[in-house]
Amino acid sequence: MRVPTTNPVSDDVHAAGFLAQHPFAVLALLPVLWAIGLGVYRLYFHPIARFPGPKLAGLTYWYETYQDFYHFGKYTETLLDLHDKYGPIIRINPDELHIRDPKFIDTLYSWNSKRGITSWFTGPFDFEGTHFGSLNHDLHRTRRSPLSRLFSKPMVIKLEPLIKKNMVQLSKNVETFAGTGKPLKLVDAISCFATDVITEYCFGRSYGFLDDSSMEKSLYSAIHKGIDAVIPFRHFPLYKTFFYSIPKSVMNWMNPDIELWRAFRSDIRRHVRGLKQDIAQGTSKPTEESRATVFTEILTSNMPESEKDTERISREAQAMVQAGIETVSWSLTTNLVYLLSTPHALSRLRAELLAAIPDDASCTGPASLPPWTTLEQLPYLSACVREGLRLGYGVVTRLARVPETESLVYRDEGRGKTWIVPPGTPVGMSAYHVHHDESVFPASREYRPERWLEGEDGRNRGLEGALLSFSKGSRQCVGMNLAYAELYIGLATWVRFFGDRLELFECGVEDVLYDHDAFLPAVSPKSKGVKVLVKPKTASA
Repeated sequence: MRVPTTNPVSDDVHAAGFLAQHPFAVLALLPVLWAIGLGVYRLYFHPIARFPGPKLAGLTYWYETYQDFYHFGKYTETLLDLHDKYGPIIRINPDELHIRDPKFIDTLYSWNSKRGITSWFTGPFDFEGTHFGSLNHDLHRTRRSPLSRLFSKPMVIKLEPLIKKNMVQLSKNVETFAGTGKPLKLVDAISCFATDVITEYCFGRSYGFLDDSSMEKSLYSAIHKGIDAVIPFRHFPLYKTFFYSIPKSVMNWMNPDIELWRAFRSDIRRHVRGLKQDIAQGTSKPTEESRATVFTEILTSNMPESEKDTERISREAQAMVQAGIETVSWSLTTNLVYLLSTPHALSRLRAELLAAIPDDASCTGPASLPPWTTLEQLPYLSACVREGLRLGYGVVTRLARVPETESLVYRDEGRGKTWIVPPGTPVGMSAYHVHHDESVFPASREYRPERWLEGEDGRNRGLEGALLSFSKGSRQCVGMNLAYAELYIGLATWVRFFGDRLELFECGVEDVLYDHDAFLPAVSPKSKGVKVLVKPKTASA
């Protein structure tokens, strides 16, 4: 019997012949082979392959895209379920880890270590070149440095007359609603105040949103009309490119509110060009109150000239204005809704403010408020400010940090396991998770300012370390001091002078509850917004 034999040379010839005759089939196989190789690498050889989490999340970004896009901004809540299943540290996509453990906050958001961020975090926004959008730690520090001084507490204290001036005008506008039966859109009114404060400080002139006593148009509404676009922008960058290419006339027809923001962005560019021209000609003048303005200071600083490019500075201005509007508007609105829905808390805060600002000849409205630093010493007011921040969240998207030069060590106490996170790995935590961690904030869904007063000296400092509304560390919100000043002065004004005259109109706590993650906390699409009726003054008011 003849034994069959194989001829290696013949086999090679046949293979070569097949390749020559079917080049397109071979090319079609290459992506498949590449995908298989990438999948094997991600699941078994990637630096974070050993970390717990769903295999599909480690294999492909499409897992997150499905959860976030198809379920529309629900991935932040999905992460809670994944933590319940896999533990406090999990792999949430091929390259990123997420931690749910408040004790790790100070390590992750360190002041003293180099922390970068990822383009996934900044990608949905037009903030390229800003300090906010700087991925590298050192570049971020360079761009943030002049801003840090301008928003330091001593500088913000000097801004108090500006803040109170705008609060006086806001109060006058609110009075025009008294007894009319016409509801006031609360977040729009507060947004007009916050916008006029931040624009006057940034540019030396207010954009005058409070000049319209109806306060019906606001940048907050303009921003939030399109906020849900952040979700597709995250996962499909071409969608963002298409959106920003839509002609103004078409955008105005589609949504006039969004066009207000686009017009504002164009005006910022014109203003920055004008500032640069004034500085070049030596005609830049101080404001009427001889106060430094943010972008005059930046443009005359010793930053490299490349950092003073008109487009970069314009984007920095947009980011500053948007940040200056957002947290103040939403946190103060959230706070007032909870207070108006929690009578005992409102009564206690109003009593504290009446004692600090009594009804006498010297009481002339917001202008007679004590200094911000004095308001900070009022215990219950401080507790309410922090509780409003906790339930307003700030940014709800996970805030990932990239340890650029060091490994992070995380100890899972429950499982007795130590994890070493390699340098260059994005690691995130979420304010929404921390602010509802029952081990830190018992009954976390309740508005309970008293929790902040439960320390030995009447101040629960342990909770303060878990408040992530402004983030933490070297990338903490640069405008935090200004936001706090506006929140203290704003909440004191609303409660002291209007607290017994406001009534929620066809809305309630459900209209400020977090529904989904659009970078900022987004409420249910069913919500019609927060409105209040303003009662007329009485003889004792």
